[in-house]
Amino acid sequence: MKRPTGSTAVKCVMIPFTALSTAATLHFCPKPPALTMCAEERQKSKSPTPPLQEALAEQPLEADDNLPDDDSAYAVSYENGRRYHAFRAGTYLLPNDDKEQDRMDLVHHLYSLLLGGKLFLAPIPPGPHRVLDLGTGTGIWAMDFADEYPSAEVIGTDLSPIQPKWTPPNCFFEVDDFEAEWLYTKPFDFIHARELEGCISNDDDLFRRAFRHLAPGGYIEFQAAYPHWLSDDGTAGKAENAQSWLKILLEGSAKFGKSLEGAVNWKKKMEKAGFVDVQQEVRKMPIGAWPKDPKLKEMGRYQAIQQIQAVESYTPRVFSTVLGWTEEEIQVYVAKVRKDLKDPSIHLYLPIYFIWGRKPE
Repeated sequence: MKRPTGSTAVKCVMIPFTALSTAATLHFCPKPPALTMCAEERQKSKSPTPPLQEALAEQPLEADDNLPDDDSAYAVSYENGRRYHAFRAGTYLLPNDDKEQDRMDLVHHLYSLLLGGKLFLAPIPPGPHRVLDLGTGTGIWAMDFADEYPSAEVIGTDLSPIQPKWTPPNCFFEVDDFEAEWLYTKPFDFIHARELEGCISNDDDLFRRAFRHLAPGGYIEFQAAYPHWLSDDGTAGKAENAQSWLKILLEGSAKFGKSLEGAVNWKKKMEKAGFVDVQQEVRKMPIGAWPKDPKLKEMGRYQAIQQIQAVESYTPRVFSTVLGWTEEEIQVYVAKVRKDLKDPSIHLYLPIYFIWGRKPE
């Protein structure tokens, strides 16, 4: 083969090497200078700017130099060693840190046990199209519903963006305050809410708002605990510290402006908002492994763990921020409450309310 001559001649460098006892030779032949093109020349060779791009460039978008580094929905604050949401800060009693998220998922498991694996009790028609989950938390209920009803569009709203990014394709999450005006333009077939006790400042307004955004024939269902530790054998009175803590908590939440005891009134308030066929069912959630029934025993074992976690979640903001207790006072008191809840001779249970109704057609 004849090698190039003149100014375009290329020198080939031969580098011998040995690999696995086999001799070989690599030939590195640099590209001839005449064939290379610098970045500046490549840029010149490109086609001119399209007319549309030129037109858009004449109307540039102005950047906001005052934009905060982080979206307020993702901002957080810290109190008493716990993390809280910063969107609509101060409107919610509980933290949103990893510890609290684990508790939320445990609550979902407990409700699943209590409902025999069901997600709700309302007799919703088959094939719901749009479903709204208020106060979705970690989003676990919304995702389970989306899996069970793949043709439904499921929207979960919460003050905290703590939901997972990997979700069913028909499940969506939004950072929103359900006590603010709803901006949805399409009605829902089912509106669900769980554990919103202590989250609502005006439940009459909330039920009226839900009524407006339900399609005719659509259902609403609220599930919540009634925060009173009861017993059927008179042992509830032995839990003096736990009962005292609960009494103070209820007073603190009332002072906060969001009662924890709303569930007992929701049936009447749903009817007042216009719902028909309103039904209510109350089930017992045991605290501790004291029941003889195997299913209730399993439920009680998990609930004892969850109840202690709930005490640790509610206490900091209510007792410190609302009532002015010191951190030392809180720690000593919580230890006494924890001891009562672990006592196997005390047979407590928690009433869980399920209330559902239908919007007339």
